[in-house]
Amino acid sequence: MSAVTQASQAQTKINEIEAGHSSIFVAGWRPFIGWVCGIGLLWAFILQPVFIWSITVFDLGVTSIPEINSDGLYQLVLAMLGMGGLRTFEKMKGVSRETKP
Repeated sequence: MSAVTQASQAQTKINEIEAGHSSIFVAGWRPFIGWVCGIGLLWAFILQPVFIWSITVFDLGVTSIPEINSDGLYQLVLAMLGMGGLRTFEKMKGVSRETKP
């Protein structure tokens, strides 16, 4: 148990260093994943259906438009939302590392 706790603390220190880094390539990978998921969902649920509708209604002669394999996208979005929800729950219950003495 002690080894797991030490490993977790070491990872936490690394995460803090990465988050404080000035380069977007170091500190920006988490936001990047969020933006990719958001843009992917925007395309899959709003833009692609509107484009397909427009192509059909206005008979634009386009045969196909890009389609996202949304199965993997859903899994990633749900994992991110789950981790965010867990973090919020920890803060509300006062068990996050910021609230511990």
